[in-house]
Amino acid sequence: MSPIRAYAEEFLAQAGKVSDKWSSYLSAYDFWLSSLRDQPVRILEIGVQNGGHLEVLSRYFKNAEIIVGCDINTACVRLKYQDPRINVVIGDANKDSTCNLITALSADFDIIIDDGSHTQRDIIASYARYFPRLKLGGIYIAEDLHTSYWRGLGGGLFDPLSSLGFFRKLVDLINIEHWGNNLSVRNFLGAYERKYRVTLPLESFSQIHSVVFQNSICIILKKAAEENRLGPRIVTGTEALVDSSILSLAGSPIENSDELANPLSRIQASPEFLLRRTFLLEKIKNSKIGRFLRAAPRN
Repeated sequence: MSPIRAYAEEFLAQAGKVSDKWSSYLSAYDFWLSSLRDQPVRILEIGVQNGGHLEVLSRYFKNAEIIVGCDINTACVRLKYQDPRINVVIGDANKDSTCNLITALSADFDIIIDDGSHTQRDIIASYARYFPRLKLGGIYIAEDLHTSYWRGLGGGLFDPLSSLGFFRKLVDLINIEHWGNNLSVRNFLGAYERKYRVTLPLESFSQIHSVVFQNSICIILKKAAEENRLGPRIVTGTEALVDSSILSLAGSPIENSDELANPLSRIQASPEFLLRRTFLLEKIKNSKIGRFLRAAPRN
């Protein structure tokens, strides 16, 4: 019987088809994926390049039912595998036609890895399209988020509409029951929908259980909505020598604060969005078009 390898060992043992990952990803993959490695998982990887990582996944998940890789590069048609569980779809994962090819192979997935173009739009659009297809208990991984800081791929350190800016907002959505205002999720995230012309899956945001960041990567765990709420207060023990009132709170829900009068909670757009809008308006004002419009005669 062959020894069970950690993900890093399996990755480093890869021969033949090339695969590449940043070194810190290897331990992250093992930490988050090891609990599923014996399960009959279904895996989707967006962006396969030379295709070696699909083979790594096939060895790591020996009981996987299906492994689907998708890449926009037509040269990926050359990728052939002896393992019948591995399938490669050629096309833009964020187009309906390609998505239909993917879902014809599997309607949903236990693990989704976004290692695609790494542009801000594609990262957010892929989440919008495929997170609803992640099973409860599944794991969504977005790689190479350092591009959120790169202008060439649509990012910038203080750009709230970068992919990292988007994933940070998911942390607030986990805590939505404590907002204490009447702001809708659509208004909260509307700037992303408008900029990238995507429709975010509002109904699935309640299924976000955790959002974890490490260098250049975000890992999202999906669970049923009822498992993601704070839940009732649990009190154990019998001696309350400092504050006996705590005993009466057993089984009680949290009493959230009404924040409608809080100026930092009642605005309909977050401060960073408003700042970005001001910056863009100033940029237009100082552009050639802006100067022309100001100089144009008015009736």
